[in-house]
Amino acid sequence: MTRLLTRLLLLSVCAFAALSSSAAAALGFEEERIFLFTGLLVLLLLLPFLVRPMLAQPSGPVVILCLLAAWIVLTGAGGESFSPVDAKFVLPLLVLLAAPDLARHFDPEGLLRLVWWQLSIYVALTFAHQALAGPAAVARGYASIVRYDPTGSVVMHSSLSFIHLVLAGTRLRQELRPADRALTLALGGMALAMVLMTATRTVLLTGALTALLLLRVSPRPAEAAMRLGMAGLGFAFAFSGWTLLVSDSFWLRLTGGQEDYSSGRWASVGHWLALAGEHPFGLGLGAVRAMLADGRPALDGVQLLEWPHNELVRFYLEAGPPGLLFVVLLLSLLVHRAVRAARAEAEPVRRALVCAIAADLVTEACLQNLFNAVYHATVLILTLSLTIAAGQRQRADDATERTPAPFRPPTAPEARRRLPT
Repeated sequence: MTRLLTRLLLLSVCAFAALSSSAAAALGFEEERIFLFTGLLVLLLLLPFLVRPMLAQPSGPVVILCLLAAWIVLTGAGGESFSPVDAKFVLPLLVLLAAPDLARHFDPEGLLRLVWWQLSIYVALTFAHQALAGPAAVARGYASIVRYDPTGSVVMHSSLSFIHLVLAGTRLRQELRPADRALTLALGGMALAMVLMTATRTVLLTGALTALLLLRVSPRPAEAAMRLGMAGLGFAFAFSGWTLLVSDSFWLRLTGGQEDYSSGRWASVGHWLALAGEHPFGLGLGAVRAMLADGRPALDGVQLLEWPHNELVRFYLEAGPPGLLFVVLLLSLLVHRAVRAARAEAEPVRRALVCAIAADLVTEACLQNLFNAVYHATVLILTLSLTIAAGQRQRADDATERTPAPFRPPTAPEARRRLPT
C-alpha cells in the first residue's frame, strides 16, 4: 500500500514540472499551485518517516545548505519586498534531506521505468498537441524568428524533451524487442523535433555538459568518446536538415540573426551587478520580483530590463554572499553526487539520466531562472536524488549478499560435539 501511495504522490508531484506559470494562470490557479505542490511534496517526503520513523543523517554539505537557507530567509523576511512565496527555494533542500529514506520504497529498475514512461507520455502528449493545435496556437517568437512551445515555458519544454532524447538514444544501444525499439525510436524522434522547434540555445550547452559528464564517468572513455562523437554528428545532421527543410529560426538565433544576441541578458546582468555592488549585503528576498512587478523599466530608453537569467547573480543581488554561496554549494553538491553515482552505475540508461539532469540543472542555473521555476527544479532534483539513492541502496544490498559470513572458531562444547565417537 505504501509503495503504491508513494508512486501516486510522485506522479502527482512530477506533473507540476509539465505545468508552466502561464498555463496555470490560464487555468485559474496560479497562486494556489504553490500551496498544492508544496503539500503534495511534503506528504510524499514524510510518508516513509510516518511508516517507519527513522531519518538518514544528512551530510555536512546539506546541513550547511540548510543553515544558509535559514539565514537567507530570516534576514530577508524583514524586507519590504519579501513574500512567503520567495522562500520556495528551500523545497529542493527538503528533497535532499528526505530522498535517502524515500528511496527505500523504490527499486532502481522500477524507478527508471517510471521516469522513462513519465517523460514518454509528456513527449507524446505535447507533440500531439502541437500537431493538432496547429502552428499558430503554439508559436512564440519575434521578428523572423519563430519558436514552438505547447506548454507556455519554452525552457522547461526544451529541458524535458532533451532529457528524454538522451534516454531514448541510450536505450537504442541496448537489446530491445522490435516493438520497444520502434516505440523508442519514434518517441526519440518526437523529442528531437521539439528540441529543434524550441530553438533554445541553452539546450546546446546542456548537451555539451552532458557529453563531458558522460565521458568523465564512463568506464571505457575511448568507446564513450566515439559514441558521443557519433551522437554529435547525428544531431548536427538533424540540425542541418531541419534548418534547410523546416525552419531556420534556430540557426538565426545561433548566428546572431537578431538585434540583441543575448536577448537582453548581458545588459540586464550588468545592471543587476552594478546594483548589487551598491548593496553588498543584498536587497532582500523578492527584490527582483518587486522591482519588475509594475513592468520592466527601460535601461537606455529602449532596451527593457530583464530578470537576471542567472541564479548566481540573482541570489547574490537579493541575499549577498550567503546567497551566492548557497547556489554554488548546491550545484556543486548535485554534480558531485551525480558523477560519483554515475561512475559506480552499471546501467547505461541510469548513468545517462543522472548526467543529463545534473548538466541541465547547472546550465539552467547559469542561463535561466532555475529556482524561480521551483516546480521544474524541485522535480529534477527529486528525480536525480531518488535515482542516486536507490542505486546506492541496491549496490549496498548486493555487496552485503556477496560478503561471506565472518569465520568464528567453534567453542569448546561445539568442538567436542563434532569429535567422532
